[in-house]
Amino acid sequence: MSKSLLKILPVLILFSLLYFSCKREFDKPRWDTKVLAPLVKSKLSINNIITDTSRLQTESDNSISLVNRQQIFGYTIDSLVSLEAPQFKRTVKLSSLVLSDESITRRISLGEMALQLKAQGNPLGDQIIAAGSLGFPVPFPGVNDITAGPITIDVDQFFKTADLLSGEMIVSVTNGLPLTITNLQFSLSNNDPASVITTQTFTNILKNTTQTKTQDLSGKTIGSVIDASIDDMDIGSGFVVIDTSNALVVTLSIKNIKVFSATAIFPEQDVVNETSNVELLGLNNVELTETIIRQGTVRADVYSTAEDTVRFTYEIPAATKDGHTFIFEAVVPPAPPNGNSYAQFNSDFSGYLLDLTGIGGTEYNTFVNVLKGKINYTGRLVSLSLEDSLDITLTLVDPKPSYIKGYLGEDAMAVGPGEINIDVFDNISASVLDFASTDVSIVFENALGIPAEGVLQSLTAYNTKTGASQSLTGSPVNQAFPIGPALEGGGFPISTTSSIDVSTGSNAAALLNILPDKIAYEGAFQFNPNGNSTINPHTDFAYSGVDLKAFLDIKIPLRLIASNLVLSDTADFDIPALNSGGFQSGKFNLLVWNGFPLDVKIDMIFLGKNGLPIKSIETDNIIQAAAIDGSGRVTVSKYSVVPFELSGADVATLISQGASIIFKARFDTQPANTHVSIYNDYAIEFKLVGDMDFQVNSGK
Repeated sequence: MSKSLLKILPVLILFSLLYFSCKREFDKPRWDTKVLAPLVKSKLSINNIITDTSRLQTESDNSISLVNRQQIFGYTIDSLVSLEAPQFKRTVKLSSLVLSDESITRRISLGEMALQLKAQGNPLGDQIIAAGSLGFPVPFPGVNDITAGPITIDVDQFFKTADLLSGEMIVSVTNGLPLTITNLQFSLSNNDPASVITTQTFTNILKNTTQTKTQDLSGKTIGSVIDASIDDMDIGSGFVVIDTSNALVVTLSIKNIKVFSATAIFPEQDVVNETSNVELLGLNNVELTETIIRQGTVRADVYSTAEDTVRFTYEIPAATKDGHTFIFEAVVPPAPPNGNSYAQFNSDFSGYLLDLTGIGGTEYNTFVNVLKGKINYTGRLVSLSLEDSLDITLTLVDPKPSYIKGYLGEDAMAVGPGEINIDVFDNISASVLDFASTDVSIVFENALGIPAEGVLQSLTAYNTKTGASQSLTGSPVNQAFPIGPALEGGGFPISTTSSIDVSTGSNAAALLNILPDKIAYEGAFQFNPNGNSTINPHTDFAYSGVDLKAFLDIKIPLRLIASNLVLSDTADFDIPALNSGGFQSGKFNLLVWNGFPLDVKIDMIFLGKNGLPIKSIETDNIIQAAAIDGSGRVTVSKYSVVPFELSGADVATLISQGASIIFKARFDTQPANTHVSIYNDYAIEFKLVGDMDFQVNSGK
């Protein structure tokens, strides 16, 4: 290069830089590029397919078993027995009405007698009055045929009227006169209406002495006013001081009175007292000796025609709670005249231990009740009659037991026909599936203290998707299997477990090889198939909240031969890199690390945001099974690549609508016709990547 060029070169470079730095930008350059974009990562293991981990059981060698338990039926004590009791109805008349013993005393003075004699025109009256004023002894001639009365004795402080069933009136006469009464005829009569109550004769009543007579009052009617009359009195002679205040004292005592009806002041008394047995209904051959009531109410409906307050008491002496007997008291208000009163009472019966052996203690299903009715003393005059009644209805409302004991019968009960849904195979389908072994059983968990016997009459598996079905045949069908009773555990039962081994059936494995989604069953069981124990009779028991349950238990060790065994799982995917735009075309690669000893073909279903399919891809590429070692286990996953392409329109749809992808893995066991085991660490991993063309704009 010449020296002159070297001198001008820096100037040319500077000029060029200034020129291009000042040049206006007219066009932005564009170019195409390739991008490898990861879209989805997923790892599919048995835990992803069977998401309910309670359905998977890891064995001691880490192999996997599929387990499923579903209840077929359950029977509780409410299903077994009813504590329905008949309504206890009684229309009882007052069994007795008594009046208190009462006494009343009346003095008939000599002066009263003299005045009555004077009024009758008998001169003896004036003579007695005159002698009474002297104050010294005078001769008194004997006097005969003296009459006096009627003298009123008012008893309305005790009763107005009383029709008597029985009782007695005791008439006592005390001679307070200075001379002997040689003869006394004395009568008592009702004033209104007039009727004789009693007539008594006394002889030789010495002065200052008392004689007593008793009158039976059965069938008599007594009013509130009684007239006492001296019908004939003879007085002996003597030399005596006449004192007109001296008197004949009459005492009337009414005792042991029982009335048919009365308007009276009644003392407190029992009017109803009845003890009886009540037998539970509809128990057939069940013989209960005791029960604890979980819930229930005793209701009493009472009508009374008595015009007095009746205190009503109902007791079940064999029902106890916290050391107390079941009893409730209530007051029935007085009835209006010629009418009746009504009252209803309710008492909680829950929590009571009820003895069911009756009055004698040797019966069953029977409890004792005691009904009492009492009239309280009120101090008021009321009208009562033995025709008055209490109409009582006692109802045990909706009783439910928490415990029963006794002999619980020999009932035979049908189980089904019924069916249960099986969802453990929901994510699995196969053209050929053969399990090396299966364990199917019907398990009875008996929390009832009752021996029983179960019979499996039929068991049929259905796959409603494929239409396949299999019915169990062989030894378990129509054979009786014993079910042991629960044991008493000090207030709670200790359950026992019994089972019917369905796997002994000649085609038990075939039931599960069709991957059933429904199993139909029918059977029966019977309580106490050998009757009541002669050694320990009436020792059956049951608690509420526990029952006799039957379960269908399925256990399938995942050691199998499969063809086209389909497992599926759903994964979310997100491709934010595509949202930048400029997409031209793309190719996807599904990278697979297969840790199962099964050949796999993968299908993919792209789902939109609404959950509906928007694109499906089926591949025929075989993803080879992982190799198994000498112990029959996979130790290294097999790596494979499955390529496929999507058009620009497909990818655009995924960008705008895509939300998730379903991977369907179609497995074939290898080697063919050889059972292989599935272990808890087996998995197949996916990575979905996009090898795509973008159109990139500068400045973007």
